[in-house]
Amino acid sequence: MPTRLAQLICRCSWLALLLSGLSVAATPSLQRIQGKPFAITLDCGVPHGPHDQVVRIDAPEGGWPAWSQSVLVLDAPPGLVTIRRGKEARCGMTHDARSTDSRFRSGVGAVLTPARGSVEPIFVSAPPDSRLGWNLTIRYGDPAAVQREDTMRFALRIGGLSVLLAMLLSSLLVFANARDRIAGLFALATAAFALWIALRSGLAAWPRPWLPSGSVMNVALVWLPPFVVGVHWYVSLAYARCDRVFPRIYGTRHWVLLAAAVLALASTFSGDLVDLFAVWRLIALAVVLGSVALMLVLWRERQQGAKAVLIAVLPPLLVLGPLYGEVLRAWRSEALLVAAAWYAVTMTIAMSLRMGALRRQRDRLKALAERDPLTGLPNRRAMAATLPRRVHEAKAQQRPLSLVFVDLDCFKAINDTHGHGVGDQVLVEAALRLASQLRGGEMAARHGGEEFLIMLPGASADQAKGLAERLRRAIADPAMITSVGPLSVTASFGVASLEDLDHVRGSVAEALVAKADAAMYRAKQAGRNRVER
Repeated sequence: MPTRLAQLICRCSWLALLLSGLSVAATPSLQRIQGKPFAITLDCGVPHGPHDQVVRIDAPEGGWPAWSQSVLVLDAPPGLVTIRRGKEARCGMTHDARSTDSRFRSGVGAVLTPARGSVEPIFVSAPPDSRLGWNLTIRYGDPAAVQREDTMRFALRIGGLSVLLAMLLSSLLVFANARDRIAGLFALATAAFALWIALRSGLAAWPRPWLPSGSVMNVALVWLPPFVVGVHWYVSLAYARCDRVFPRIYGTRHWVLLAAAVLALASTFSGDLVDLFAVWRLIALAVVLGSVALMLVLWRERQQGAKAVLIAVLPPLLVLGPLYGEVLRAWRSEALLVAAAWYAVTMTIAMSLRMGALRRQRDRLKALAERDPLTGLPNRRAMAATLPRRVHEAKAQQRPLSLVFVDLDCFKAINDTHGHGVGDQVLVEAALRLASQLRGGEMAARHGGEEFLIMLPGASADQAKGLAERLRRAIADPAMITSVGPLSVTASFGVASLEDLDHVRGSVAEALVAKADAAMYRAKQAGRNRVER
């Protein structure tokens, strides 16, 4: 009675909450959002430095038109970008979107108003890029057209980054579920590339800087690419099972990771002597080309994982290789992001399928370990794992549970007289007859030799005894057909129930089995072919 009252109160509470939610009036949600003043004061009139990148935009033939002109600066390194035309100047920090014109989202932009027919040029200055090697992309012209392209770029970047983050979460779930180091490394590489492309494209400035300063961003831009390249090589070799075909090449995975770390460390102290992005693009292209060639060979050797890696790396290969020049010059950030999203989706799906295959293999092995190969019934190990859980559930729900112990009578005589082959036939037929009488949720298992255990959740002692009687008749009649002709076989049954156990010390499940076993021996002593409780 108290349980039913608690359930009724719970249901009424949920109904009250639902009705209260439905009864809320449809009033507008009104809230003022007030931003904080930007902490850094920008002086757009400061002349550019001697090492800054400076681009001159000349007026079109006939001078500037009568309407405003938009200028959008993309792919600039962290730092101050200034757009000037005469005394008119606009500026913003590429690594902090709070300082930029809010009409432009994918870069630092400005709207200038030159006089009609003026030929005074527009100058764009940006921080030096000798270490990161990615040329500026500048778009200018009619405000509507420039802003539409800006919106499209921003949507592509947000969409690609969202895909990367979704794949990051998926790979983390795969890692958490399977504790697979390959999935964990892939998740780290996905996070590293997502951060790198966000820094390189300016997304890491939205809505405020993801990292504390421009100098930290510069260090991340130097360190992240080698890590991504090294992990790609490691994951590709491991996922494609290169160790089965080329164990020596497989052994290079750790050395490549170590070399990537050493090169990243050396790049930190290289100063402005090396165009780092150009170097790492060539290294990445070489690694991707090497992985493509290796995956083709492994696929030919019937390593199916190589096919997934091959499909994943083809778009990055095109973006880093033949399409990198003039074809994608103005859209490199977006192209790399889309290619990386393709790679992440393909590899995440492949790893999920791999985990599914491993899980199915594990389940098959578990089923083989918990299944009796002769009768097809669950074995003693399976019953030992299942019975304690069912006992716990029955006690928690205050429901009955019974156990029936079955032992075939005079089975040794059958083996001695007709051989073990006939004995096996009798065991198989007895298992079929026992299982055919059970309902859903009930479980029959071979306990060992000629013994069987039958678990009956929800059955009281009297109900279990009635079922045991039906099982006894099913075993005894009709005679079992064997290779030596019909054989009359009987069995003795012992029944035990949770309601028969009082003050059990130790395992309730073991006590239940022991009580059913004792009842079965009483049936044997009373003349066999009978049921005892």
